[in-house]
Amino acid sequence: MARLTPDSHPLTWLALVACVTASLVLLSLPDMQQTRVAAALNAVLTAPYFRLRDFIDDVGVVHERNAELAARVTALELERDAVTRLRRERDELSAALGLASRAGGRLAPCAVVRRRTATYASRIQVRSAVALPWQPYQPVITRDGLLGRVRQVLGPRDAWIELLTAPDVQLACELERTGLQGVLRSRVGDFDLEMVGRDENVMIGDRVVTAGVALYRAGDETAGAPMPRGLPVGVVAAVESPPDRLFKSIRVEPLASFGRLDVVFVVLGEGDWFRVEGGGDGPGAAAAEGDS
Repeated sequence: MARLTPDSHPLTWLALVACVTASLVLLSLPDMQQTRVAAALNAVLTAPYFRLRDFIDDVGVVHERNAELAARVTALELERDAVTRLRRERDELSAALGLASRAGGRLAPCAVVRRRTATYASRIQVRSAVALPWQPYQPVITRDGLLGRVRQVLGPRDAWIELLTAPDVQLACELERTGLQGVLRSRVGDFDLEMVGRDENVMIGDRVVTAGVALYRAGDETAGAPMPRGLPVGVVAAVESPPDRLFKSIRVEPLASFGRLDVVFVVLGEGDWFRVEGGGDGPGAAAAEGDS
């Protein structure tokens, strides 16, 4: 701390004398006058300092809130882009597969957010951009074909989907060309279509679609609602007619890819699905309208 000495600057001595004089004058005034003078000095000297300090603090708060708002706006923009992408995927799917529902069913796009695979189950968690009327056992498809069904509803926008590759899952299917029905069972890398008679007409390349019967697990009595008829499942990849068996050995290659999943579609509503006249002829087209 600087000390006053006889050699100090005259202004320093002048400031000291002024402070001492002001203090003595204030002390000599009546109490009421002291209060008034103190208020005047506060308005001139102290108040501007506090106003400046509060202004600087407010500026800092505004900057923080602006940063928070910018982050929220960015998140909302990303969510909007995701919704737009999902809707575009839905429209492209309908156009590619040429699918339509007699009962006014629709496809609701969902993003895959989590995957769980174990010896007892194979599931994915999906999330919709909007709340959906989830129901257990609703079918779920991809751009190529049937993927599985809703197994567990987690909330208005989230659900677990059980894939067709889950152990012991069985699905009633039919051949698009002939209408022959059989039971689809999961195998390593593909599926078998069982319970088709040895002498029935089955050809490599025949499309396999859902037959309108519930997908279920072996030994599970709560199979759920029937699967809509006409959803694309797979293509016959190999056919054999063993002489010592009553049924054909039919290997079906699935249309959907179970390993690479980004966007899937929940089938909402009831009724059969069929190929729109002049619709897409790509892999996974549903049964023709005359077969519905």
